Amino acid sequence: GSLDQAIENIALAIEMSRSGQKIIVGVELGGNPTRNDFRMFQPAFEMARKEGLPIAIHCGELPMGSNEFEKDPALLKAYQEAASIIQFKPNRLGHALLLSDSLMETLSQQQSIPIECCPTSNIMTLELALHHEGNLIDGMKMHPQLGKWLKNGYPISINTDDSGLFCTNLTKENLLVAKAYNLGEIELGLLSINSIE
Repeated sequence: GSLDQAIENIALAIEMSRSGQKIIVGVELGGNPTRNDFRMFQPAFEMARKEGLPIAIHCGELPMGSNEFEKDPALLKAYQEAASIIQFKPNRLGHALLLSDSLMETLSQQQSIPIECCPTSNIMTLELALHHEGNLIDGMKMHPQLGKWLKNGYPISINTDDSGLFCTNLTKENLLVAKAYNLGEIELGLLSINSIE
């Protein structure tokens, strides 16, 4: 899509939000991460922020460089886009599974933007289960960030992403995470409760 289309969609969301019907809970940027760049759409999301709409932005879905000195242009672009998203400070981040260590450190130290983690989607899109004969639990253990997020108490919520495509639901996603990371009922309950906050 284009910036004009994004502005049109955000303007519609703002109009519906102002109507008082409580059907707009926020706006989100997602889709194919190889097609566009958040920085192109940032003016539209600035409009949403000015109107008080919560914002979620998918981030860190592509391999990226570790810093601004990355030589590979594609890895540098992915790093720069993710850094600009984090600097924008949306209310939530989608996926964030391939963020560099330096960007995760920035998140942890500065603002702790909650992350929407979609376990089955992440396993499938990164093909983590292929190396484990399709075993989702073993694939989940290979998730590049989730173990660290759980260990460090980083704010996350477990989500389904596209439940129809991945044949999953929230119960299956929570069970997968619990089995892969040996979470008990209390830990899983706290993870769910904390994701609401």
